[in-house]
Amino acid sequence: MRVVDLPAPWSGSPYLLGEHAPADLTAVRSADDALLAVADGPGRGCGLFGIGHPGTLAGLLARAVDEDADALAGAGYATLARGALDQVDDGVRAALGFAAEGSEWDWMWTPQPLTGDGAAAERLPLGPATVDEVAECLSRAHPTASTAPDDQRLIGWWGTRQDGRLMAVVGAVRLAPGLPPHLVSLGVDPVTRGQGLAGAVMTAAVRDCLAVVPDVGPPMVTLGLYASNDVARRLYTRLGLRLEHSFSSRRRPA
Repeated sequence: MRVVDLPAPWSGSPYLLGEHAPADLTAVRSADDALLAVADGPGRGCGLFGIGHPGTLAGLLARAVDEDADALAGAGYATLARGALDQVDDGVRAALGFAAEGSEWDWMWTPQPLTGDGAAAERLPLGPATVDEVAECLSRAHPTASTAPDDQRLIGWWGTRQDGRLMAVVGAVRLAPGLPPHLVSLGVDPVTRGQGLAGAVMTAAVRDCLAVVPDVGPPMVTLGLYASNDVARRLYTRLGLRLEHSFSSRRRPA
C-alpha cells in the first residue's frame, strides 16, 4: 500500500505526501482522527509513524503491538504525534522497544510563496566553490548544521551577501527521490541578525522550490525544526509556513 491508497483524509495529507509518498506501508491502522503505519521507503529506512490525535493514536499503538508484532519489529525508528507515547501503558512501551529518550520536533510546510522579500538573495550554483563558501558561512552562522554543504540530496543553496561575503544561507534537499523539496541548514551570521536576511533566503528558496514537481501530490516545500526553537518557529510562521504536526521521534537501541 502507498499513501495514495489510504482512505481519505490521509491520502491527501501534506505530511504523508511530503515524507512518505514512495514508501511501502504495512500494519496500517486508522481512525477518524489518527493514522498509524509502518513505512519502508527509499532514503528513510523502515520506521513507524503516527499522526493525528495522541489519545486515539495510543489506542492504535496498543492494538498494533498485539496484532502487528512482526511488522513493528522491523521498524528502526518511530515518529509519533507528540503525547501518544505518554498515553500508552508500560507494557505497550516495552513491547515497542524504542529508546526512552529522543527528539521533539515540529513539521511545517507551505504550498505557496512566502510573504518575505527574496530579491536580495541568490541561488548559488552547485559545485566545489559553493561547497567551500557555504561551509565557511555555516561555520559562522550555524556551526551545528546537520546537512553537509556537499550532501548528494541537495537541490541547491540560496544565500545573501554583504561586501561580497555570504552572510546567510539555506539549502534544500529531496529526502528521497520524487519527494518535494525540504529546507535545511538555515544560518545567519550573528553580526547581521535582525536585518531580515533569514526571510530573504527563505523566500527565494521557497519561490524556486515550488517549481519542483513531486512524483505524487502537488508542489510544496517542507521543513522540520526542534520543538524548543521558538525563534525559528515565529519566523517561519510570520513568513507564511504552516505548523502541521508536532512529533516525538525515538530510535530502536542497537
